[in-house]
Amino acid sequence: MLSPALAQSRLERSGITLYWGLVPAAVVADKHALAELHGGPPKGGGQVHHLVVALYDSASGRRIEDAVVRAQLSETGIVDEPAKYLVPMKVNDQASYGQVFGVAKDGPYRFRVWVRLPQRTDEIEFAVQAWSPHRNER
Repeated sequence: MLSPALAQSRLERSGITLYWGLVPAAVVADKHALAELHGGPPKGGGQVHHLVVALYDSASGRRIEDAVVRAQLSETGIVDEPAKYLVPMKVNDQASYGQVFGVAKDGPYRFRVWVRLPQRTDEIEFAVQAWSPHRNER
């Protein structure tokens, strides 16, 4: 599901490469039990999307499996909710991180993603902008 070839976008910062994708939560629910991975869909309703990221060491190309990842969703005109932890998960037997987010609009969505690695004291922040995967269906 989230290989570098299939990811919606690639960002690089401070020696870390982040690939990300935003998909309807129903797509992920076909292969993973969302309640087991993330505690179920958000209580607020609206469209439910799954943000998934894969992390790599930019120098070596090694997949990073031991990070702590958080993300905060921002929608225009909506008060930002607190950041959520992206749960470690396996996608095609590869380490990834994901979380479900309820959204009220079709976008654009802005995610602030923070990555903390065990060997570093700083958090690395990435800015992701996305649109609803459903927006062309309306």
